Amino acid sequence: MPFYLCHMSEESKYLQRGVSARKEDVHAAIRSLDKGLYPNAFCKIFPDYLGHEEAWCNLSHGDGTGTKSALAYIYWKETGDISVWRNLVVDNIVMNLDDLLCAGATNDFLYTSLINRNKQLIPGEVIRALIEGASAFFEEMKKWDLRIHYMGGETADLGDSVRTLTVDAGMTCRMKRSEVLEEKIQPGDLVLGLSSFGQTTYEQDYNSGIGSNGLTAARHDVLHHDYAAKYPESYNPLIEDSLVYAGHKKLEDPLIGTPLNTGQALLSPTRTYAPILLEALQLYRPKIHGLIHCTGGGQGKVLHFIEDLQVIKNNLFPVPPLFRMIQEESGTPASEMYRVFNMGHRMEIYTDEKTAAGITGIAARFGCEARIVGEVRAHQGKEVVLHTESGEIRYAQ
Repeated sequence: MPFYLCHMSEESKYLQRGVSARKEDVHAAIRSLDKGLYPNAFCKIFPDYLGHEEAWCNLSHGDGTGTKSALAYIYWKETGDISVWRNLVVDNIVMNLDDLLCAGATNDFLYTSLINRNKQLIPGEVIRALIEGASAFFEEMKKWDLRIHYMGGETADLGDSVRTLTVDAGMTCRMKRSEVLEEKIQPGDLVLGLSSFGQTTYEQDYNSGIGSNGLTAARHDVLHHDYAAKYPESYNPLIEDSLVYAGHKKLEDPLIGTPLNTGQALLSPTRTYAPILLEALQLYRPKIHGLIHCTGGGQGKVLHFIEDLQVIKNNLFPVPPLFRMIQEESGTPASEMYRVFNMGHRMEIYTDEKTAAGITGIAARFGCEARIVGEVRAHQGKEVVLHTESGEIRYAQ
């Protein structure tokens, strides 16, 4: 029997924690807004307000680390490891950068940060670690000819409204209209997935694959209730007590199958695919019909960018150890796991067989596993079908 989209008990649990994997209310609120020059691009694209050239356009994006900062706070307090903040800011950058890459942008990104903190709990050394972490990431990306320019930002002390810390950012760039990548996914396309876990040549450590989505569910479903009493500032006191840190794991518990402990795995920085995508776009841009960053919405993300198509993913990556642990601790149905988390690959490239083979070779040189995870077929309506270890799952809109 297949799994279906709606699991009311699990959806209720997420809503009671104040989160939603699909952000239905947000999509409803922005439905009437101008869609920009290319409505089916992955990011909103505007006329060239910066350079005022007809052949160019501007891209803008905003995102943040979400509740991953609350988890970083607990880990820092428990271990004293200040480097956790240097890693956290990478999530903030990558969630913006890789979305812009999906629209075809490739360079000279302008980055502005917005940090809101409770100064009584978050000292200056944390702010310094965040800034140093951003600068270190930008320097690393220069090795692959990717230029991100740090434009400064704002650090606000909002102790009466921010419980610990929030880290958000905006990123913008300018590009030629002729290079814009619209999502033009079509029947016959193959789906090339780039793994979210392991260790690439441009990463310092093994990556669990977690990214920056589903962290509210992950930390509360996995971590032991002891953390609720020890760090009441790390969660919303209005949440029902039974839903707060309801798991069995301590931060230092090893994550079997990886070199990480549980805390490190939950805090793995979101992997960027920039070095791979820069080369892929340079060589194969006309052959790429779609780039989908599987963040909010997980394996159902592509539903926002297709019409009358069925995306069948029948060769998914093995489920990484962290997602197995989350599911075991929470009892979350597979249908919800694949809608909240990436479950093994966080970037999808829709293209032909020859191009997929070329990009697979590029990814291999960077130590990132790539595989053809599925295909696209004509279909009345739009649907994603997943063949998972737990059975078949269908998402439709």
